Amino acid sequence: MAFTIMEEVGEDKPDAVIATTITAYATSSVITGIVFFLMGYFNFGYIVGFIPRHILIGCIGGVGWFLVATGFEVTARLDSNLNYDLDTLKKMFETDTVALWVIPLVLAIILFTSQEKVHSKYYLPTFILMIPAVFYFFVASIDELQVPNLRRQGWIFSGPESDEPWWYFWTLYSRYTF
Repeated sequence: MAFTIMEEVGEDKPDAVIATTITAYATSSVITGIVFFLMGYFNFGYIVGFIPRHILIGCIGGVGWFLVATGFEVTARLDSNLNYDLDTLKKMFETDTVALWVIPLVLAIILFTSQEKVHSKYYLPTFILMIPAVFYFFVASIDELQVPNLRRQGWIFSGPESDEPWWYFWTLYSRYTF
């Protein structure tokens, strides 16, 4: 969507591209919510039954692969999209990158397999909330683990610039939209 907007608005107007992309995502989210609400309110959920099952399975599988690929992009801190080439494979297996994506992958496998044994409704949220708690426990306990170094190495996301106000994100909406 962002590339389509960039082609329409022009690469020479990055503020307009950002504002239009944010507005487009927000608008599509609101419209999707309204459509799902109306389908539920008027009991139109049965309409999904008219869509062939193999189409639904393909859509769900596509979304699933998108989430897996995005997970690797984010955790491995790839500069661009997950490309299926030798350069990306080399980047994924560099010594400073492997731990960034292997640990979340192992945690996901542990969660997936352990949910077959643990049936509490509190297990998933507890598991997810324990991950940063354990991470920051080790950061606080081990002197060699300093937050600026962890941020530089990709273990912690970079925060906004120190001179940026907390509401800076909302100023992106005030740029040009078409």
